[in-house]
Parts: sequence; structure tokens; C-alpha cells
Amino acid sequence: MKKQNNYLVQIGLKKVFFDAFGQDILHSIRELGIEGIETVYVYDVYRVYGEVNFSLVKRIARSLLLDPVAHEMAVCRYQDNKLKRKLPCVEVWYRRAVTDPVALTAMKGIKDLGITVDINVSCGKKYEFSAANIDRPTLETIATKILANTLIQEFIIQGI
Repeated sequence: MKKQNNYLVQIGLKKVFFDAFGQDILHSIRELGIEGIETVYVYDVYRVYGEVNFSLVKRIARSLLLDPVAHEMAVCRYQDNKLKRKLPCVEVWYRRAVTDPVALTAMKGIKDLGITVDINVSCGKKYEFSAANIDRPTLETIATKILANTLIQEFIIQGI
């Protein structure tokens, strides 16, 4: 049996571009009556696991997931998850039993690249919050009311 590795790829809009999705989330938060959040940064996150190594994951991400003009990318081992986490954040992922259509498309793209090793992908979103003061209950409210459909998705709060 080959060694199974687990990596996290984070792709976000370069800071020089206007983040309409982040602004929309911020607007929805304010509509809930939650004040004090200045900015919401939105990232696509991909868990890539299987018979992969760091360089193969970077190749896959650059070839399939990244638009180098508009986005920047970071990759790390999933266990370490040392990606920029200076701010509180919420990660939203599909539950295990739920079909993840973006992940299925990514896995097809990996095969189309001629990569034949056993690789799986899970796709999610990461939301980072720049705020003067934010607590876990506030992030749980935001996650359950705006960010995640808890019937099919789960969320992880980090940085608090």
C-alpha cells in the first residue's frame, strides 16, 4: 500500500482586486445586526489527499485551480495547516456523505492531466474576519445563518 498524504490548498483573490463575494458576506453579517467586522476575506480551499507529495499538489493546483493573474495560492500539509491564520476564520466543507460536484470535476481534471495515482479532493470555503473584537458565539451565528447549510455542510471555527 502506498503512503497516503494530506494537503491543503488555499486560493484567494489578490488583495489589489475588489472582493465582491467578501463584501456580500459582510453586508449579510451587518443585516443580522452584527457590528465590528471590518473585512471578510474569502478563499477557496481544497483538501488533496492520497498518493501525492508537495510538488504534485502544487502542480495540480497551478494547472487546475489557480488563475495566476487574479489569485494567489498557498499549500501546506493538512495536519500542519500553517496557512495564514492571523485572523479568526470559519472553514465550510461538505459533509462526507454529500456529493461535492467541484471535487468531482477537480478529480476528472487531475486524470485529464495524465496523473494516474490515487488522489481524492474535497472542496470548501474559508472566511477570514478582520474585526476589532469577535468571539466564538458570533462566528457560530455567522456560520449557521450565512456561511453554511448545516444539513449538507459542516464548519470549523479557527483562530479564536
